Amino acid sequence: MANLFSSAKTVADAAKSTFNNESDKVDKGKVAGAGADLLGAAEDYGKLDKNTGVGQYVDKAENYLHQYQASNQSAPAPAAKPESEGTGEKGKESAAGGADYMKMAQGFFGK
Repeated sequence: MANLFSSAKTVADAAKSTFNNESDKVDKGKVAGAGADLLGAAEDYGKLDKNTGVGQYVDKAENYLHQYQASNQSAPAPAAKPESEGTGEKGKESAAGGADYMKMAQGFFGK
């Protein structure tokens, strides 16, 4: 489940960067992989049939995104030093962001 939230955050951050005209900062391979993970989860949780109906298109899109990810892998970025979480305004923003992703995921899966 944590991986799913991480994928949702990756896609949301990429969308935010693109809307702010900062698409050069987006790792397209990483975003494609995250999108594929989200489609895979939707396929699993929605119990979509991979051979018929919408399920076959979701499966094809997921496979395409995984192929795109593999062909556009960039070198891993060096790990940043983690800031102390849970203190000050920055910690509050981080904690609130997790709740927002939870609400978004619940809405996405209809729960």
